[in-house]
Amino acid sequence: WRRTPSHRGKLPRPRGPARPPGHRRVIWVSRRSVYDPRVRVGVVRENHPIGGQLTAYGRTKAAGERLALAAGAVVLRPRAVYGPGDPHLLPRLVRVVRGGRALLPGPDVSLSLTAVENLADACLAARTWPAGAYNIADARPYSRDAAVSAVLAALGKPAQVRHIPAGLAYAAAAGATALAWLTRSGPPTLTRYAVDQLAHGLVLDISRALAQGWRPRRALADFLRDLRADADRAPSG
Repeated sequence: WRRTPSHRGKLPRPRGPARPPGHRRVIWVSRRSVYDPRVRVGVVRENHPIGGQLTAYGRTKAAGERLALAAGAVVLRPRAVYGPGDPHLLPRLVRVVRGGRALLPGPDVSLSLTAVENLADACLAARTWPAGAYNIADARPYSRDAAVSAVLAALGKPAQVRHIPAGLAYAAAAGATALAWLTRSGPPTLTRYAVDQLAHGLVLDISRALAQGWRPRRALADFLRDLRADADRAPSG
């Protein structure tokens, strides 16, 4: 978990199969962002349409994945990866708190999350899987509002969830992005991608990975227990 350069420039073209004879298979970690957000379904399977991404992040992920699949790689598609040392999801949740209230875009939704341990297990197991795409997530989806409340409480920042119009959240993200660009002050405090993560429910069907013998051994409750234990061990004052 560390900062890496932005996705820029042309992606390299594959120069041959991802698993030449006698070599290990290439495992490509993609994201659920490759799925077309305009096609709304209850549960997203690997054959869901690819395209129509709303952000540059999603478009670059989709472009890279196409090259990997064409070369015969195993492609893993997690959603909202969380875990120890997370530099993205947890800070993003803390920023939605204003005056003891967690301001979330739109109504409550069901969504899949992926513990980093579950993703790591899948990366190791996928070395023997047939080429193709596999959704990777925790065993069960979560209520967004309940998950956010539980995480904030475990971080020692309890807050009441309040809903705001999604359009207002997108407008705020556009303003924050423009301000960061104009002032060259660093990454924006709110992005369209962050709003997308919270505003739209998306449940991944993980049955294809389960059929290969992989099992998600961690859940959000395990992570929250670890957060509380870390807080209890931290020196006071």
